[in-house]
Amino acid sequence: MTAEQDVTTRARIRDAAIEQIARSGYSASVRSIAQAAGVSVGLINHHFGSKEGLRAACDDHVLGLIMTAKQESVAGGAMASLAAMSRIEAYAVPVAYCLRSLQAGGSAAARLIDHFASDALVWIADGVASGLLKPSLDEEARARTLTVMGFGSALLALTLYTGDGADELSPATLSEFLNQYIAEHGLSMVELYTHGVYAGTDTLDAFREATGRTGEDPADTGASHTAAPRTAAPRTAAPHRED
Repeated sequence: MTAEQDVTTRARIRDAAIEQIARSGYSASVRSIAQAAGVSVGLINHHFGSKEGLRAACDDHVLGLIMTAKQESVAGGAMASLAAMSRIEAYAVPVAYCLRSLQAGGSAAARLIDHFASDALVWIADGVASGLLKPSLDEEARARTLTVMGFGSALLALTLYTGDGADELSPATLSEFLNQYIAEHGLSMVELYTHGVYAGTDTLDAFREATGRTGEDPADTGASHTAAPRTAAPRTAAPHRED
């Protein structure tokens, strides 16, 4: 096997694993992944060492796909965001993979959230710099809150959609789920992110005073939308993507 074939086989195994886990959750066996990829279990162990090694490679690849989509959406403004929503089917499997990972819990799920929150700092900073997003009192906290809220809402919706969570989800069913989720919650989420909930700052002011978090408010200091973005927190491991 040539080096190029070796890389292609590794990518095929990774992609098959992502789809099998998106379908069935982390109960998907290495044998079922091998069958879907058209390889032997031994070849999976050769490339990834273990199921956990395969999972880490899948996490990194999915993270890269969604990060790229987020950056392109922010860079392109409102129209790009709407276009991304119209292509939601293209992200059905990666998004479902993430939700299945969170359903499984454990250190790998925590790692996924940490990586998404870290990467959110980057695309949020791009949005602030371009004027699309407002600056925050605490950019790191906002990035993590948005990550947890976004995945938490979708995970609850998936749990309700699948009942006990044991159902196998085909790519077509995953697309149907995401389209239903956007239809039910898309408008209210965009409105919430655009206008917020409170009409005034009384609740925020009271919370900041009670907790002692009285840092400078970007709205009070006239912080520019083009201010230099904050650097994202270091990640435990840089994602390794294979094509």
